Amino acid sequence: MEEKITKTNWVPTANRFVCFLDIMGFKDLVMRNNHKYIYELLLDLSKNRETLDNVKSLPERYDLDSLKTVSFSDSIVIFTKTDSVECFELLTISVNWLFAQAIKSEIAMKGSIALGETSVNIAKQIFFGQSIIDAYLLQEEVAFYGIVAHNSVENFIANEGIDESVFNTYKECKAPLKSGKIGHLILNWADAFDREEGIDLKENVLLVIQKLRNKTSGSPRRYIDNTIGVINEIYKSSLDNK
Repeated sequence: MEEKITKTNWVPTANRFVCFLDIMGFKDLVMRNNHKYIYELLLDLSKNRETLDNVKSLPERYDLDSLKTVSFSDSIVIFTKTDSVECFELLTISVNWLFAQAIKSEIAMKGSIALGETSVNIAKQIFFGQSIIDAYLLQEEVAFYGIVAHNSVENFIANEGIDESVFNTYKECKAPLKSGKIGHLILNWADAFDREEGIDLKENVLLVIQKLRNKTSGSPRRYIDNTIGVINEIYKSSLDNK
């Protein structure tokens, strides 16, 4: 029988993981679509976000009270209770699922995960810490639809005993950043897509990305082409390692 994790209380200030997500092209979405369409998109995303606080199908070792999410404007920030391995694994699984659901709903996002001392007071709406700044600034650099691990998270992964299934969710690749392609660990959200019988996972993901591509021109399409490049690199590496 799997051992249950001992629950701890949330404290205002602790070392914790922070995931900063940005909805891409939000202003353009508002300008080019009617209010009802945008509202329904955000409502759909909100339902998925709220599911993170009440996940039902996870192993018993995870404390489901370990995540808190905050939304404002075109951003979503997710905090963990502590910097434990279990918190990190829960964040990884949950964010991977949320990102995949958003992409399937044709809501493009980018983001970053960082680790550090962070103060979180939901009731008083107080949020600050270097980890939030690190996650935000790295997210600003991301030039594809994906989530990049900050070096604080890369060091954590390298030095802690992460569950193999979670560890394998992170892939080393040449991440497209605004300053160029730079080697980073990224979260393979494509792995969270539902497996459909008779349909290759990679091809299924690329079909969804192509729908987004058909709605853009110019600079925004660069993010899509970069995303396609990352997906191809990840799955080529997976085949090469078999």
